[in-house]
Amino acid sequence: MMLRRTFMNARRKISSTFRNQKRRFAKPAERDTKERKDIRLYLETADRSEWANLLPLGIFHGINTNPLLLQQAGISHTAPTYPELRDLVRTAVDTYEVNEIFIQAWGTTKEELVRTGLNARMFDRHVVVALPFTFEGTQAAAELIERGASVCMANSHAQKQALLASALQADYFSPCISSINESGEDAIEQCMQMQKALSGVNSEIRIMAASLKSADEVVELAKAGIKTFSVSPQVAYELAYQPLTTKEADECERKRKASWWKANNRQFSSPSGFPSYLPSLQDSAFATQGHVQPDKSMGAVDSTIILD
Repeated sequence: MMLRRTFMNARRKISSTFRNQKRRFAKPAERDTKERKDIRLYLETADRSEWANLLPLGIFHGINTNPLLLQQAGISHTAPTYPELRDLVRTAVDTYEVNEIFIQAWGTTKEELVRTGLNARMFDRHVVVALPFTFEGTQAAAELIERGASVCMANSHAQKQALLASALQADYFSPCISSINESGEDAIEQCMQMQKALSGVNSEIRIMAASLKSADEVVELAKAGIKTFSVSPQVAYELAYQPLTTKEADECERKRKASWWKANNRQFSSPSGFPSYLPSLQDSAFATQGHVQPDKSMGAVDSTIILD
């Protein structure tokens, strides 16, 4: 009985330790999902060098790509296994531990979009399948959602499309900000009305503003209630860099260094080239203590310091 009790106590301690370690070493991506419920930033590029520069900032929930960005990065769609695209997804998920990476299905018919969307989804569960908001794209989205895929309705421009995406129960609805502005519409106002329409039906779909031209657009959209943004590397650098903050940080560091040099300048101010915090090499009392051996034949004091 005593042995059994000892064994049970030891097992409980081991189990408790394991649970604590598991919580402690939970993936950053998993913690990120719980802690950042209100805002999500996605890095809009397939360029891995930009990933290496910007993802370590720790501000991005994931990565957003599209066929044009993949082409610019030299990623081809080589059937049937799509090795380059698969490797891109694995890098994003395994190396950078992103929560999500958006891959747009390719093709023109519903069948092609469903097939390529399923191929992309099979790379990893973190893949969100993006689809063009066309008639065929909407049909494909319905089937993909039925099969359990996370879906984003992309290349969107109108308020009515926001309601359709909500009716589909898509995860994301992505208006193209630059295209809306180029059409003569006010993209900020349009997104505000989209958000109001979705709030009116208590929809949980996220509006992800994409194709942004500046950090100012991100700020204005945030004021309009948008909480999810896909930003290019250029806009990401603009968000992360504030000239005045950088100037003040540089000035603070310069003053810190100057203060340090001033406090320690004694060891660099000796005209003879010796650190001035050492006793004077002409000090006979110091020399007679066996620390410095004067060499009179040299006409100067020998700088050799003999260690005790």
